[in-house]
Amino acid sequence: MKVRKEQKRLLAAEIGAAILQGDYRPGEWLRQIDLEEAFAAKRFDVRGALTQLAASGMVTHVENRGYRVAQPDLNVVREILAIRTLLEVEAARQALPNIGPDELEKIKQAQQIFEDAVARGSKADQANTNAAFHDEIYRHATNQSLASLIVEIRNRARPGPIALWPSNAELQRSAAHHVEIVDAIESRDLAALVAAVRRHIVESGANYPARDLGPVKKTSAASD
Repeated sequence: MKVRKEQKRLLAAEIGAAILQGDYRPGEWLRQIDLEEAFAAKRFDVRGALTQLAASGMVTHVENRGYRVAQPDLNVVREILAIRTLLEVEAARQALPNIGPDELEKIKQAQQIFEDAVARGSKADQANTNAAFHDEIYRHATNQSLASLIVEIRNRARPGPIALWPSNAELQRSAAHHVEIVDAIESRDLAALVAAVRRHIVESGANYPARDLGPVKKTSAASD
């Protein structure tokens, strides 16, 4: 009779999933003893998992200090946020004339679902419903390739697909921005809509946070 081998545990994938869902934020140190306890794993296995995650770029190994969750290049983040602002403002401009009462009702429903996730949902729920709210607006843009590009760009500067807010206050700020966006759509005020979309991107704490990025580093290409 064959003895069935126990399936090998994919500890690196488990820790990676925890990072993506926001249990560990960019730049946070990962103490091996804490990981052993959190994942009920042996120290040897935790070290192996961290080595794998470092090889994939999800965590960074600092000599004589340990491992920390990888941080994005803040200069790249700022540049991508500028691109997002251009794209999302244009998508909102295009979408507004195509949003009637029925479309507005669906946008309001998406807004409420996000607010429910803010109140009682998981980090993944909050991230997914936040994206769904914006997608519900931008899908009415005349240029659908633009709407698809926004989805692609939105997460390019992140180590994973989950949007993270550093505090509940920042999460509440995003919810308030959504209200401003919906109010502007309902009043058919294009200028207010553009301002609300731009403010939401620039001030969102989920953007690592955008307003604390500091000055852009000059490169040889940028100075030409």
